[in-house]
Amino acid sequence: MIKSELKKNMEFYINNYDKTTLDLKTENIVNKDKMFIGNKNKRKCRFCGKEKGETTFKKIAHAIPELVGNKILISFEECDDCNQIFSKLENELANYLSFERSTIGIRGKTGIPIYKNKKGLRIEHDKENKNKFTIQDWDNSGNVIEDITDSSITIKGERNPYIPIAVYKCFVKMALSIMPNCYLPYFWETFDWIREENHSLTENMPLKMFEQFIPGPKPFIDIEMILAIRKCTSKEKSPFGIFLICIGNICYQVYLPFAGPDTDDDGQRENLKFLTLPSKYTLEIPEDDIHSIPKDFSSSERVKGEKTNITYSYDEKVDATKELKNE
Repeated sequence: MIKSELKKNMEFYINNYDKTTLDLKTENIVNKDKMFIGNKNKRKCRFCGKEKGETTFKKIAHAIPELVGNKILISFEECDDCNQIFSKLENELANYLSFERSTIGIRGKTGIPIYKNKKGLRIEHDKENKNKFTIQDWDNSGNVIEDITDSSITIKGERNPYIPIAVYKCFVKMALSIMPNCYLPYFWETFDWIREENHSLTENMPLKMFEQFIPGPKPFIDIEMILAIRKCTSKEKSPFGIFLICIGNICYQVYLPFAGPDTDDDGQRENLKFLTLPSKYTLEIPEDDIHSIPKDFSSSERVKGEKTNITYSYDEKVDATKELKNE
């Protein structure tokens, strides 16, 4: 994207949206870093509305999934039944992010996952040195391509099979988890939608997502989130709720479907314009390095064999054959 367009988008969001920001530490965590949503002694699930006595609250509910690095934000407003539903959505998100979590180094519940494919590629991070990882590959597999003209290496991978609409619901669930209570009544249909397990309530609604790739050595060490709610004074036909979450090198932006204010006077869904919400680094990096990819996650059909890749640049290349043999 050109920077003039990004600046225009930034002004659009400043003028038309109220923003809530939240950052979550993912490294060097101590007990005082823990944060909690809701009241532990007065439990009520914000997703189904049931209180303690009507349902149980025995499980530890992470407001943002552990698989993207959250160790500190716990919700007292998510019951065990809803937690079980959302765990299935998180499994689909884990499948979608299977390549990125290993290549970017996103630490989940049991560490940074190892990536393997059937063509011999294996990517494993060093447990002692978080900035070091090993790539193993067969000769002439095509998994790893070096371009000596610009000192870069491209790793080609494949996502684990995933259901697009379930991935989208998982992002929306994160937004609803951190949403201030004053906005919750506008999204009662959205709550029903994310809890519906056979994914039949889409009504042919396009589920649009922007993926922004930010180059460099993991610019987002922490999890950084923005929840943007359209101002009541805005006349723009844009989504009432927007959610942006930035992890490692990638920002994922979704809108929150089925919001009450996104219907017209006759109760019909309005056609909305969906603009990229620039991340904090967008205007600081060279224009040619800005990549924002629009995607549609409306399908409930499992996607298999989706190709993806990441490119690393290097200043110096050292032959580590002897070192590897010694290991």
